[in-house]
Amino acid sequence: MFRGIFGFELRYQLRNPVFWVAVVTFFLCGFGATTIDQLQIGSGGNVHKNAPYAIAQIVMIMSVFYMFVSTAFVANVVVRDDETGFGPIVRATRITRTAYLLGRYSGAYVAAALGFLAVLAGIWIGTFMPWVDREVLGPNVFSYYAMPFLLVGLPNLLLTSALFFALATATRSMMATYLGVVGFLILWTIASVVLDRNPAYELAGAYAEPFGVGAFSYATKYWTAADRNTLVPPVDGMFLWNRAVVIAIGLGALVLAVATFSFGTRPSKASRRALRLQQQVEARAPSGQAGPLPAPSFGRATAFAQLRVRTALELGQVFKSPAFFVLMALGLFNAAGAMVDIGELFGTPVLPVTRVVIGLLEGSFSIIPVIIAIYYAGELVWRERDRKIHEIIDASAIPDWAYVVPKALAVLLVMFSTLLVSVLAGLGAQLLHGYTDFELGKYLLWYVLPDTIGFTLIAVLAVFIQALSPNKYLGWGLMVFYFIIVRVTLRNLGFGDALYNYGQIPGVPLSDMNGQGRFWIGAYWLRLYWSAFALTLLVLAHALWRRGTETRLRPRLKRLPRRLSGTAGLVGSVALAVFVASGVYIFINTHVWNRYSTPVSEDAFTAEYEKTLLPYQKLPQLSVAAARVAVDLRPQEPGLTAKGVLTLVNRTPGPIRDVHVRLDDRVTKIGSIAIPGATLVRNYPKFQYRIYRLATPLAPGGETSLTFRSERTQRGFRNSGNDTRVVQNGTFVNNFEFVPTIGMNQSGMLQDRTKRRKYGLQPELRPAKLEDMAATRFSQLRTDWIRTDITVTTDAGQTPIAPGYKVSDTTANGRRTARFVVDAPIQNFYSVQSARYVEKHVMHHGVDLSVYYDAGHGRNVDRMLAAFAHGLDYYQPNFGPYQFRQARIIEFPDYAQFAQAFAGTMPYSEGIGFIADLSDPDKIDYVTYVTAHELGHQWWAHQAIGADMQGATMLTETLAQYSALMVMEKLYGRDQIRRFLKFELDRYLRSRGGEVIEELPLYRVENQQYIHYRKGSLVMYRLKDAMGEERVNAALKRYLERFRFKGAPYPRSLDLIAEFRKGASPEEQALITDLFERISLYDIKTKGAVVKKLLDGRFETTLTVEAHKLYADGKGKETEAPMAEQAEFGLFTAMPGRGAFAKKDVLLLQRLPLRTGTQIVKLVTARKPAFAGTDPYNVRIDRNSDDNVIATTG
Repeated sequence: MFRGIFGFELRYQLRNPVFWVAVVTFFLCGFGATTIDQLQIGSGGNVHKNAPYAIAQIVMIMSVFYMFVSTAFVANVVVRDDETGFGPIVRATRITRTAYLLGRYSGAYVAAALGFLAVLAGIWIGTFMPWVDREVLGPNVFSYYAMPFLLVGLPNLLLTSALFFALATATRSMMATYLGVVGFLILWTIASVVLDRNPAYELAGAYAEPFGVGAFSYATKYWTAADRNTLVPPVDGMFLWNRAVVIAIGLGALVLAVATFSFGTRPSKASRRALRLQQQVEARAPSGQAGPLPAPSFGRATAFAQLRVRTALELGQVFKSPAFFVLMALGLFNAAGAMVDIGELFGTPVLPVTRVVIGLLEGSFSIIPVIIAIYYAGELVWRERDRKIHEIIDASAIPDWAYVVPKALAVLLVMFSTLLVSVLAGLGAQLLHGYTDFELGKYLLWYVLPDTIGFTLIAVLAVFIQALSPNKYLGWGLMVFYFIIVRVTLRNLGFGDALYNYGQIPGVPLSDMNGQGRFWIGAYWLRLYWSAFALTLLVLAHALWRRGTETRLRPRLKRLPRRLSGTAGLVGSVALAVFVASGVYIFINTHVWNRYSTPVSEDAFTAEYEKTLLPYQKLPQLSVAAARVAVDLRPQEPGLTAKGVLTLVNRTPGPIRDVHVRLDDRVTKIGSIAIPGATLVRNYPKFQYRIYRLATPLAPGGETSLTFRSERTQRGFRNSGNDTRVVQNGTFVNNFEFVPTIGMNQSGMLQDRTKRRKYGLQPELRPAKLEDMAATRFSQLRTDWIRTDITVTTDAGQTPIAPGYKVSDTTANGRRTARFVVDAPIQNFYSVQSARYVEKHVMHHGVDLSVYYDAGHGRNVDRMLAAFAHGLDYYQPNFGPYQFRQARIIEFPDYAQFAQAFAGTMPYSEGIGFIADLSDPDKIDYVTYVTAHELGHQWWAHQAIGADMQGATMLTETLAQYSALMVMEKLYGRDQIRRFLKFELDRYLRSRGGEVIEELPLYRVENQQYIHYRKGSLVMYRLKDAMGEERVNAALKRYLERFRFKGAPYPRSLDLIAEFRKGASPEEQALITDLFERISLYDIKTKGAVVKKLLDGRFETTLTVEAHKLYADGKGKETEAPMAEQAEFGLFTAMPGRGAFAKKDVLLLQRLPLRTGTQIVKLVTARKPAFAGTDPYNVRIDRNSDDNVIATTG
């Protein structure tokens, strides 16, 4: 009996059009992930598109979306018999409940599994396509495809299909089942966001996450590219346990479905509603004869009454629906999950200011209005037909417009109400975080109103599609297709023009300093544009509305001219005219006044730029020795005009005849350029690159000048990427954005090797090797030390700031002009800022410490000033004198989140320091850390800077990291540093697998941030730990004294390493080699820690430790190396790096030999330890530092 039912169901599903639609759709997903460069799932960099890691990632992601397909298969088997009327017949047979349910389910499950194979087929077939770059593909190995399917695809399919099969058997409703799918998806999203945001929950998430994403990510988080290209999902440990739990839950759901299923019938929800309605009507029916009916009236009052009543009716259908409240609850729950830990950095949250909360709501809650808009558009359009009363309604004296307009108006009001409710969630989150500065106006203008329009546009499209669709299920399917293909896939392929992407509105960057700026203007023009088009769709929906028994589309299309002959046609014509007129204006803004670009066109431009101009890179060029610049800011336009004179000097050994001048910034336009005695001999206007020839070659040591004028402005608005540098309040630009540069260099070129092959470029474009002594002619910034004289003019209400000391400051005619002059050499890298600032100044040992900040952002200003003072107190005695009499932090809007060091001047984003919530003393004080890091650059970049070659960023960023770590250690103690180093270690190890070219040792770093920042912190702290702080600082001081303000030849990383090696022992020499010149990793595990009380009352702890050291190559391939070195062993009363761990919790720290393999270590303390471990402060780069410290036993 089971076999017969199973076979019948399998054959039925394989003939079902839904099966073949799913096969084609998911085949294309797998095929596209392999054949389209812009679609990368799990691949990229050195990871192959068909690597087992990438295939597993694709299978996991597709299994989430396939949940909707598998539910259609398995839920349908329960509901289908009742819908077709065969239910009573089937139940009258001798079929058992178990055979009936499991046979039906198994047939549907196998069909779903066969359909899911299309994903793998798409990946495999895609690898044979001729246009796919062979370099991004690896071998096609059967296990690479089979293991993800068996370990990920089938268990995930079992879980979701069984859960929703059980739900369908309980509810006998497809709609309730799909509502469960949506709820499950939202809950999964919430859990994923919360678990990903907090590393403390990572392990729990790995065990509990249902699709295997958490377990797989945890097991592979430190895989290198070599691992990802060769290793299949691990069939052991946590991942296997997760899969076993998923299978068990799926089987449990099946058992529950069989146990609770009844062959008995029950009336449908619609039937029960109709029965109750009939009973109510009969109860209210009056006795006797009915009187005459009043004469109907069709005036304006009637029309308004119909609009009001029918809109209220449609609203009631939504607000009285249980599904609406379930969706709202899920949305609020999702939003609450997103706002548990708001905007964490290094585990420390930010204050829940309104703009941050709005961003979280748009990211976490926005899916709910979309679902409501699509779902209820179908429900409202098809309600009368679903209840079989459409012929009665259609025959009533209701005008045609009364069918469409109330539904559209109801959806708009539903969207508005839904977003208002989400605002309450935002306010509640702010209140729970102790933040009471509620800004209701911002919620309304920045969030509710614009998003209401956006979601209503989606709802109108859904209503229009439902009006054309033969049934609401197809209408829903078409809307899902629209979102997947149009709003996701096409945009990723480069089709991102807002003029043809329905409902696309550019995001408006928000800032406490600058509000919405002028960015809202373009967004509202597009809202007008698409609203006019949406109104046209509504008119068409009205004209094509089904009224009466005729439902075919062709007859309705024939009636279209007649239906559009009256008011509807007039409204549609006006809407169409507004659509066209606004579209023309938008086109002028986005394609004529401003450059329209896509990621593909930008890559093509960069490739052409390199082919055309990179050959000039090695030509000897003049150096800028001084700059006198006047910058005229017009914040309200916004715009900038710059003019100035650059003093040029020939510092090469030979004469120079040609001067190459360029401006890479594509927003700013070069105006006039003049060099005495020089003529323009070559011009590349597309790239803003000019070549001038001197009448007489300039001899070595000779000097000339360059006078320039440039203009930066944005007329109107762009399709995307509006200029955020010159704004109404918070302008921040650097000289490379408005001052011409001398000579050519390779910064900004394409790095991805796949793209370089695509455009016919040389395979790799990398910095000069350390051995290339000719490269020491140029500094990291390709500039020399200069003197500057900068004049900045801005609006009278703003404060202009540039590096240097202010020598004049005047205000006249509504304009403020300030002049800044330096008295020490600086890099040819300087900034200009302007905003309405509040200032706070503190004098510290003759240095004016100051912060320029927005009036509402004073919370952490004192902490920044204190960090300045602590930094100066540490850096000056250890590294050398500070070269300026001032140190300034200047806030800029949160259009980017970083801080940057210019000479004595440090721009600082409002998003990373000014709104940090440091109320919890156990959290990392990253405000102090970032401030100390930027102050450190006043030594490491602004006193000594490396040559433009490998290792350059080690001499700046790594040393700034170390400097900041030392300040943090002095303030908070070594015991608190472990928490920070843990973050750095995790980020370094995670980033290795995403390397685009190859990982390099630290001393050869090629501007790879995960190396010079993350690994750099660990390396320098380990060096300090092994050699001692005084010796490391003495080496740094010697290096700085040798190269302070020195020009070419600029230092190499080898010069600093040579200073470290002076006086180092053989063991220290080997350590320096491991840290800087090799990619060294450790695998240290404390396997046991047993405590025994001794007779004298003390406690002996026996540690069992296993240790290994490994060397890796650039692709991540590892080989074991012998290890015999000193390491710290520790005993503690609390877990290091967690909670309020402090020095008092340290019972013992002792250095002992550590060698390869397993060894036993015994330690004795007066008090009983609760935790014990090896290398407890993570000074080594350990691939799994979580097992270094464990709880003791005994």
